[in-house]
Amino acid sequence: MEIRSRDDTFVHNVPYSKPFDLSVSQQAVDLQHVIYNITTVLETSLAAYDCILSEDEIESLEQGIVNIASIDVSLRSTRVTICSESLLKVIARVVTYYPSAKLGGKVLQLDEPYPLIAHYFDDFEAYRATYREPDVDPLCPLVAKDSPTQPPCDEEEFNHLGSFLDFFKTSGYMAQVNDEKARHTQNLCTFRMLWLLFKPGETVYMVSEGQMSAYVIQSVEVDRKVLSSRVFTKPYSVYLWNLQYDGRFVGRSSEFVYVSPFDGERQITSLKIFPSHFYDRTDGEKTREHLIRQGQQWYESLQGRQMIYSGEFLGSSKRRFQGRVYMDLSSYFTQENAEVPQTCDVADMGEDLGNCVCDTCLGLRPHPPPGFRWADYDLLDPSVTVNLELPGSREGARHRYLLCSRLLYGFVFKSRKWAEKLNISCCHEPEVNKRAIDSLVMPEARKEMIRALVHKYTEPSGDNRTKLWGADFIESKGEGQIFLLHGSPGVGKTFVKCIAEYTGRALLSLTCGDIGTDELELENQLSKWFRLAEKWGAIMLIDEADVYLEKRQITDLKRNSLVSVFLRCIEYYRGILFLTTNRVGHFDDAFISRIHVVIRYEKLKEDDRRKIWEQFFDKLTDERQDFIITRRAKQYVLEDEVISKIEWNGREIRNVFQTAVTLAEFRFSQKPDKTKGDGPTLDQKDFEQVCNMTREFKQYLIGVHGVDEESRAFQARARANNIRDIGR
Repeated sequence: MEIRSRDDTFVHNVPYSKPFDLSVSQQAVDLQHVIYNITTVLETSLAAYDCILSEDEIESLEQGIVNIASIDVSLRSTRVTICSESLLKVIARVVTYYPSAKLGGKVLQLDEPYPLIAHYFDDFEAYRATYREPDVDPLCPLVAKDSPTQPPCDEEEFNHLGSFLDFFKTSGYMAQVNDEKARHTQNLCTFRMLWLLFKPGETVYMVSEGQMSAYVIQSVEVDRKVLSSRVFTKPYSVYLWNLQYDGRFVGRSSEFVYVSPFDGERQITSLKIFPSHFYDRTDGEKTREHLIRQGQQWYESLQGRQMIYSGEFLGSSKRRFQGRVYMDLSSYFTQENAEVPQTCDVADMGEDLGNCVCDTCLGLRPHPPPGFRWADYDLLDPSVTVNLELPGSREGARHRYLLCSRLLYGFVFKSRKWAEKLNISCCHEPEVNKRAIDSLVMPEARKEMIRALVHKYTEPSGDNRTKLWGADFIESKGEGQIFLLHGSPGVGKTFVKCIAEYTGRALLSLTCGDIGTDELELENQLSKWFRLAEKWGAIMLIDEADVYLEKRQITDLKRNSLVSVFLRCIEYYRGILFLTTNRVGHFDDAFISRIHVVIRYEKLKEDDRRKIWEQFFDKLTDERQDFIITRRAKQYVLEDEVISKIEWNGREIRNVFQTAVTLAEFRFSQKPDKTKGDGPTLDQKDFEQVCNMTREFKQYLIGVHGVDEESRAFQARARANNIRDIGR
């Protein structure tokens, strides 16, 4: 073959064994370069400084590196570079989600062990089966049906894809993949082929803090030598995501975990992370349904709600707790300056993409490409999107609930502190007790007045209830309802819990320790607590509020500032506020006009005390069926001439009863011959010990002061012994 330039100048002469056919040679070149290239990577004993080779050494390498005795050679890996435009289009069309592969470019490089090929091999073959030869009748039953969502395979795609898939079939690669898939049918896997389980877009279960949670695989980092190596030292890095809340939006939040090497075969469901369908088919999808219900409860709690928590806190403390909490993540992030979970941080939409400022993306994420599989999993506003179901979704209608986190942050009413981490699976709705107010020991007319005054506040402030009418001409002023409860100690002023139970609201009970007595900080603290109470629709109780209500004096400017700030703050509070005191005689006059309802708790009469005793007996019977209450015990506290005449207050009755129960439980614990079904017995002698001790102490105090507590309070002008009719 003679080669000449375009001006007919002789260039070179190449010997050929037969006549040269240009069209055949060009077709061979096209097939060689356009579809794909296979590169074999060898690892040698050459050091870095040996890599600058002479011409003779280069010639020796070209003749065959394995012929050079001084160089040790081993197979490192292979890679495939796809150049065919048709084949690249097929891959982009069939592969729905593979962030680690740079799809959409002019070439695509795939490194061993080619996880993309293994994960989508069946899909590629199914797509190739949609090809129709021009002379085949489309009505023939042997012809594959077209997919309703994509066009059928054309001739060039059919040829290029066939050549590409044949390489993996004949190289022994698919034999290894199929062997591993056979293990999967027995719930077994090997570390060498573990990457086969982690297909991007696959829903997986992972054990996190002792419980199962659902995630979606984003990608997995695979050692290129994993197929050829016999010793595994490098773990798999698995990148995955689930749905978290950042205080404003629910969105995808990325995580990554390591899967450490192991020898031999292992049960798939014993791994740290595994595809969900392996577990679903063993337990009939019970775990999946549980996680969906849990996710729905979590999502519905993001707007804020009162819950009963019973279980361990998550995080480092692992402390067990049972009591009322209020779920409010946005307030937690704001008030505690806590680290906010990152959402919309899953880098799976393409490289070097900036955040989009459209009305959908809000500058918080790149704009999803057309048909992006997870476009509806970001920027979910719980106040707008009230339901996460997606009817017709390929993942399942309730898949978004499945991926929801179980982690919440909430306020613990008992300690008046924010909990570190709460587990939604330990939460349940509190039962509203509309009859709780009936247990208050007070005249029925007063109970009816309380019901009427709190009726319009029975719904939290966040919903679409009728706007409350205010008599004040200044907007937002005087819209609350302030109750003052005063009287002797222990007569039930702090029994505001009954009101909270009746309204179905949370009770935020504070003391001066929570609010502070520094006039500079008081306004900030009060504003914080009032803001939370108003947001939650909580009933607020400030117990022993005397320090903020005392008369102002010319000589005490600090106290005057304290009282003035408190006066101003309560005027603009739009909710139910209860103030309790037993020193009403020391009040500043300015408070009188700011209090809507004043309720005086008088000393308990004998019938009132009897009713309280009976309430405690009923409560013990309902809550402790194992307890036996003797008739003598009831008769002693209800009918004994001495005990029934003692002027107990409500707190003293509670303390006596609780101590007597403790004595009965201790006596039962010391019983040597207990049998199954036995229980403690509350007897007269348990009450005698406590009642005699309490009565003797009250008499001792009278002896010390010369008068009882009521008389001492009257002498100090803190409160009156009785109320005379006004206006007579």
